[in-house]
Amino acid sequence: MLYVSIACSAIPALSDVSYRTATVEDFPGILGLIRGSFDGVLREHGFFDSSPFASPKMPAIPQQGFPWFEMGLKEDNEGFWIAEVDGKMAGITLSWVRGSLWYLAHLFVSPAYQGLNIGQNLMERAMKHCKDPPITNRALVTFAYNPVSISLYARHGIYPREPLYWMEGPSQQVKTELSNSKLRNERAVDFEKSRSVLSRIDELTLGYPREKNHAFLFSLPSVRCHLFSSGEKPVGYAYVWQNGRVGPLATVSHEMFRDVLRSAFRLAAEGAPNVGIAATGSNEQLMQVALEQKMRILDNYLFMSSKPFPNFSNYVLYPTGAML
Repeated sequence: MLYVSIACSAIPALSDVSYRTATVEDFPGILGLIRGSFDGVLREHGFFDSSPFASPKMPAIPQQGFPWFEMGLKEDNEGFWIAEVDGKMAGITLSWVRGSLWYLAHLFVSPAYQGLNIGQNLMERAMKHCKDPPITNRALVTFAYNPVSISLYARHGIYPREPLYWMEGPSQQVKTELSNSKLRNERAVDFEKSRSVLSRIDELTLGYPREKNHAFLFSLPSVRCHLFSSGEKPVGYAYVWQNGRVGPLATVSHEMFRDVLRSAFRLAAEGAPNVGIAATGSNEQLMQVALEQKMRILDNYLFMSSKPFPNFSNYVLYPTGAML
């Protein structure tokens, strides 16, 4: 989740800005605005060439088929807003709510429309997005090197908690040996059969159920979910993407984390040129295993929340904004 701050001349008047809820017809424009804003921050801070999320390294913008935005409109339309200036899209925000957790997936303002207080107004609208039970925590991911966005969120009670590093490395350097021969993994293909296990692991790790997010991931052809067990006891899950990225990943204990992560890297390396992961700075096991695979840091992010999260030592998030 990101927010751009770039100076611009010929700024329109504040009265020219209007706000409305998103529609299906907005989806191509939303993705284009996100990528353009993302690129602006990367260029400004010197990460455009190294970041795997710069637009030249991303797939072309489709004209139809936007499953993440479609779920946002269906499940969380109260948090899906568009800002317009003279009928042109100037900013967007999308938040989602799962249980008592509110998560800001996207907040972007086009570089052409800075200085109109659009980010603040979108943030205030997103903050009103709530469902039963009452919200007890708010969270997001933003660029670690964008002080304007960090300050905006801090003013709303969402504080820096965790450094987050996007790391990648060649698949051929992934180590394949496992230290725990009792760890078993099985690909989960039926969400309904896996629902209770995934929910239990999330409750133990994060304290929040995320069944809708899991159902969404199961619907995507580009990602596989693997369930891990020791004996008859489920101990974790990992999502592995066709492009070699890993996450989200969770384990019920710190002791199982290293072996599950190594297994996930091995699975991600099958058929992909590189493996990638969002590494939380406080998770020493994660950093150690990533460095074992000869991975290097390509970009820096920041996890922010209104209250601390319980178990980042057992958890890996996927930092697209879409998934916690």
